[in-house]
Amino acid sequence: MTELQLTQIRNYLLEKKLPIDILLEVQDHFVSQINDLQKEENLPFDKALEKTKKSWEIELKPYWNGGIDLIDRSKLLRETNKINFKVLVKKSLTFSIPVILILFFLSKLISFQYFEIIFVAFVGLIYFSPLINYLIHLQDFKLIKKYQNYVLVSIQEYSVLMIGGIYFYFRFITDGYKLAEVFSSFSPNNFNWDFVLGFLIVNAILMLSFFVIFSQKIYLQRIEKVKPFLQYLKPSN
Repeated sequence: MTELQLTQIRNYLLEKKLPIDILLEVQDHFVSQINDLQKEENLPFDKALEKTKKSWEIELKPYWNGGIDLIDRSKLLRETNKINFKVLVKKSLTFSIPVILILFFLSKLISFQYFEIIFVAFVGLIYFSPLINYLIHLQDFKLIKKYQNYVLVSIQEYSVLMIGGIYFYFRFITDGYKLAEVFSSFSPNNFNWDFVLGFLIVNAILMLSFFVIFSQKIYLQRIEKVKPFLQYLKPSN
Protein backbone atom coordinates (compact mmCIF):
# COMPACT_ATOMS: atom_id res chain seq x y z
CA MET A 1 0.00 0.00 0.00
CA THR A 2 1.39 3.39 -0.99
CA GLU A 3 1.92 6.35 1.31
CA LEU A 4 -0.83 8.27 -0.50
CA GLN A 5 -3.29 5.44 0.14
CA LEU A 6 -2.30 5.28 3.81
CA THR A 7 -2.83 9.05 4.01
CA GLN A 8 -6.38 8.64 2.66
CA ILE A 9 -7.15 6.08 5.35
CA ARG A 10 -5.52 8.18 8.05
CA ASN A 11 -7.35 11.37 7.11
CA TYR A 12 -10.69 9.57 7.02
CA LEU A 13 -10.18 8.14 10.50
CA LEU A 14 -9.02 11.51 11.87
CA GLU A 15 -12.34 12.96 10.73
CA LYS A 16 -14.08 10.47 13.04
CA LYS A 17 -12.32 12.09 16.03
CA LEU A 18 -11.09 8.81 17.45
CA PRO A 19 -8.44 8.82 20.18
CA ILE A 20 -5.16 8.21 18.37
CA ASP A 21 -4.41 4.94 20.16
CA ILE A 22 -7.76 3.56 18.96
CA LEU A 23 -7.29 5.12 15.53
CA LEU A 24 -4.03 3.19 15.10
CA GLU A 25 -5.80 -0.09 15.83
CA VAL A 26 -8.67 0.71 13.47
CA GLN A 27 -6.17 1.80 10.81
CA ASP A 28 -4.52 -1.63 10.98
CA HIS A 29 -7.94 -3.25 10.50
CA PHE A 30 -8.65 -0.97 7.54
CA VAL A 31 -5.35 -1.84 5.85
CA SER A 32 -5.87 -5.56 6.41
CA GLN A 33 -9.48 -5.46 5.24
CA ILE A 34 -8.64 -3.44 2.13
CA ASN A 35 -5.78 -5.80 1.23
CA ASP A 36 -8.12 -8.79 1.61
CA LEU A 37 -10.77 -7.17 -0.61
CA GLN A 38 -8.17 -6.35 -3.27
CA LYS A 39 -6.96 -9.95 -3.30
CA GLU A 40 -10.25 -11.81 -2.91
CA GLU A 41 -12.54 -9.59 -5.00
CA ASN A 42 -9.91 -8.04 -7.26
CA LEU A 43 -11.05 -4.53 -6.34
CA PRO A 44 -9.01 -1.37 -6.96
CA PHE A 45 -7.95 0.52 -3.85
CA ASP A 46 -10.65 3.23 -4.06
CA LYS A 47 -13.51 0.72 -4.23
CA ALA A 48 -11.98 -1.46 -1.51
CA LEU A 49 -11.64 1.62 0.69
CA GLU A 50 -15.27 2.65 0.14
CA LYS A 51 -16.48 -0.87 0.92
CA THR A 52 -14.38 -0.94 4.08
CA LYS A 53 -15.71 2.49 5.14
CA LYS A 54 -19.27 1.24 4.72
CA SER A 55 -18.62 -1.84 6.84
CA TRP A 56 -17.35 0.40 9.66
CA GLU A 57 -19.95 3.15 9.21
CA ILE A 58 -22.09 2.28 12.25
CA GLU A 59 -19.09 1.75 14.52
CA LEU A 60 -17.32 5.00 13.59
CA LYS A 61 -20.15 7.51 13.13
CA PRO A 62 -20.10 10.10 15.98
CA TYR A 63 -23.49 10.83 17.55
CA TRP A 64 -25.15 12.20 20.68
CA ASN A 65 -26.86 9.43 22.64
CA GLY A 66 -29.29 11.75 24.44
CA GLY A 67 -27.42 11.68 27.76
CA ILE A 68 -25.77 14.41 29.83
CA ASP A 69 -22.58 13.95 27.81
CA LEU A 70 -23.13 16.44 24.98
CA ILE A 71 -20.05 15.38 23.02
CA ASP A 72 -20.68 13.34 19.88
CA ARG A 73 -18.94 9.99 20.18
CA SER A 74 -18.93 6.92 17.99
CA LYS A 75 -20.32 3.56 19.10
CA LEU A 76 -16.78 2.15 19.08
CA LEU A 77 -15.51 4.92 21.35
CA ARG A 78 -18.44 4.65 23.77
CA GLU A 79 -17.91 0.90 24.12
CA THR A 80 -14.16 1.36 24.56
CA ASN A 81 -14.64 4.04 27.24
CA LYS A 82 -17.13 1.84 29.09
CA ILE A 83 -14.75 -1.12 29.10
CA ASN A 84 -11.79 1.05 30.17
CA PHE A 85 -13.76 2.52 33.08
CA LYS A 86 -15.03 -0.85 34.32
CA VAL A 87 -11.55 -2.40 34.15
CA LEU A 88 -9.97 0.52 36.01
CA VAL A 89 -12.65 0.57 38.74
CA LYS A 90 -12.39 -3.18 39.27
CA LYS A 91 -8.60 -3.07 39.43
CA SER A 92 -8.65 -0.08 41.81
CA LEU A 93 -11.04 -1.87 44.20
CA THR A 94 -8.89 -4.99 44.04
CA PHE A 95 -6.01 -2.96 45.48
CA SER A 96 -7.78 -0.39 47.69
CA ILE A 97 -9.92 -2.79 49.74
CA PRO A 98 -7.06 -5.07 50.90
CA VAL A 99 -4.95 -2.00 51.77
CA ILE A 100 -7.69 -0.45 53.89
CA LEU A 101 -8.37 -3.74 55.68
CA ILE A 102 -4.66 -4.15 56.46
CA LEU A 103 -4.60 -0.62 57.87
CA PHE A 104 -7.65 -1.34 60.02
CA PHE A 105 -6.17 -4.50 61.55
CA LEU A 106 -2.80 -2.80 61.97
CA SER A 107 -4.48 -0.03 63.97
CA LYS A 108 -5.55 -2.67 66.51
CA LEU A 109 -2.15 -4.35 66.73
CA ILE A 110 0.16 -1.41 67.41
CA SER A 111 -0.02 1.76 69.46
CA PHE A 112 -1.55 4.86 67.89
CA GLN A 113 1.80 6.66 68.14
CA TYR A 114 3.31 4.28 65.57
CA PHE A 115 0.13 3.64 63.60
CA GLU A 116 -0.33 7.36 62.93
CA ILE A 117 3.11 7.57 61.31
CA ILE A 118 2.62 4.40 59.26
CA PHE A 119 -0.88 5.44 58.17
CA VAL A 120 0.06 8.93 56.99
CA ALA A 121 3.26 7.72 55.32
CA PHE A 122 1.71 4.71 53.58
CA VAL A 123 -1.57 6.29 52.46
CA GLY A 124 0.28 9.50 51.61
CA LEU A 125 2.72 7.61 49.40
CA ILE A 126 -0.15 6.07 47.44
CA TYR A 127 -2.04 9.37 47.34
CA PHE A 128 0.95 11.36 46.07
CA SER A 129 2.12 8.69 43.60
CA PRO A 130 0.08 10.08 40.64
CA LEU A 131 1.58 13.54 41.16
CA ILE A 132 5.11 12.14 41.50
CA ASN A 133 4.63 9.96 38.41
CA TYR A 134 3.26 12.95 36.50
CA LEU A 135 6.36 15.02 37.33
CA ILE A 136 8.73 12.16 36.45
CA HIS A 137 7.09 11.73 33.04
CA LEU A 138 6.20 15.40 32.58
CA GLN A 139 7.22 15.56 28.91
CA ASP A 140 4.93 12.67 28.01
CA PHE A 141 1.96 14.16 29.88
CA LYS A 142 2.57 17.62 28.40
CA LEU A 143 1.72 16.13 25.01
CA ILE A 144 -1.94 16.16 26.12
CA LYS A 145 -1.89 19.96 26.23
CA LYS A 146 0.34 20.32 23.18
CA TYR A 147 -2.17 18.35 21.08
CA GLN A 148 -5.32 19.35 22.94
CA ASN A 149 -7.38 19.40 19.74
CA TYR A 150 -7.00 15.62 19.71
CA VAL A 151 -7.36 12.80 22.20
CA LEU A 152 -4.05 10.97 22.09
CA VAL A 153 -4.93 8.08 24.41
CA SER A 154 -8.46 7.02 25.23
CA ILE A 155 -7.92 7.10 29.02
CA GLN A 156 -5.81 10.27 29.14
CA GLU A 157 -8.50 12.27 31.00
CA TYR A 158 -8.21 9.81 33.91
CA SER A 159 -4.40 9.93 33.96
CA VAL A 160 -4.34 13.62 35.00
CA LEU A 161 -7.41 13.46 37.24
CA MET A 162 -5.70 14.41 40.51
CA ILE A 163 -2.95 16.72 39.30
CA GLY A 164 -4.82 19.94 40.03
CA GLY A 165 -5.80 18.94 43.57
CA ILE A 166 -3.03 20.83 45.40
CA TYR A 167 -5.49 21.94 48.10
CA PHE A 168 -6.48 18.35 48.84
CA TYR A 169 -2.84 17.24 48.97
CA PHE A 170 -2.18 19.98 51.51
CA ARG A 171 -5.24 19.00 53.57
CA PHE A 172 -4.08 15.39 53.71
CA ILE A 173 -0.66 16.45 54.99
CA THR A 174 -2.23 18.60 57.73
CA ASP A 175 -5.25 16.45 58.63
CA GLY A 176 -4.22 12.91 57.71
CA TYR A 177 -3.63 12.03 61.35
CA LYS A 178 -7.35 12.64 62.07
CA LEU A 179 -8.26 9.81 59.71
CA ALA A 180 -5.70 7.60 61.44
CA GLU A 181 -7.30 8.44 64.79
CA VAL A 182 -10.73 7.40 63.51
CA PHE A 183 -9.34 3.97 62.59
CA SER A 184 -7.51 3.52 65.85
CA SER A 185 -10.43 4.59 68.07
CA PHE A 186 -12.98 2.25 66.49
CA SER A 187 -14.50 -0.38 68.78
CA PRO A 188 -17.32 -2.87 68.02
CA ASN A 189 -18.83 -2.00 71.41
CA ASN A 190 -18.80 1.71 70.67
CA PHE A 191 -19.93 2.00 67.05
CA ASN A 192 -20.03 5.51 65.60
CA TRP A 193 -20.64 7.09 62.22
CA ASP A 194 -17.30 8.91 62.34
CA PHE A 195 -15.62 5.59 61.67
CA VAL A 196 -17.92 4.84 58.72
CA LEU A 197 -17.25 8.29 57.25
CA GLY A 198 -13.49 8.00 57.86
CA PHE A 199 -13.46 4.51 56.34
CA LEU A 200 -15.28 5.74 53.24
CA ILE A 201 -12.99 8.78 52.87
CA VAL A 202 -9.83 6.68 53.11
CA ASN A 203 -11.24 4.10 50.70
CA ALA A 204 -12.15 6.89 48.25
CA ILE A 205 -8.63 8.34 48.51
CA LEU A 206 -7.03 4.95 47.91
CA MET A 207 -9.41 3.92 45.14
CA LEU A 208 -9.07 7.22 43.26
CA SER A 209 -5.28 7.10 43.67
CA PHE A 210 -5.04 3.56 42.30
CA PHE A 211 -7.48 4.49 39.53
CA VAL A 212 -5.18 7.30 38.39
CA ILE A 213 -2.00 5.24 38.91
CA PHE A 214 -3.28 2.47 36.60
CA SER A 215 -4.58 5.06 34.11
CA GLN A 216 -1.14 6.69 33.99
CA LYS A 217 0.50 3.31 33.45
CA ILE A 218 -1.76 2.64 30.45
CA TYR A 219 -1.23 6.17 29.13
CA LEU A 220 2.56 5.90 29.28
CA GLN A 221 2.50 2.54 27.51
CA ARG A 222 0.21 3.70 24.73
CA ILE A 223 1.74 7.14 24.20
CA GLU A 224 4.93 5.44 23.02
CA LYS A 225 2.95 3.84 20.20
CA VAL A 226 1.21 7.14 19.46
CA LYS A 227 4.37 9.29 19.27
CA PRO A 228 5.34 8.26 15.70
CA PHE A 229 1.85 9.36 14.60
CA LEU A 230 2.24 12.87 16.05
CA GLN A 231 3.94 14.00 12.83
CA TYR A 232 0.52 13.90 11.17
CA LEU A 233 -1.16 16.08 13.84
CA LYS A 234 -1.16 19.86 14.21
CA PRO A 235 0.00 21.08 17.65
CA SER A 236 -2.38 23.43 19.47
CA ASN A 237 0.41 25.84 20.41
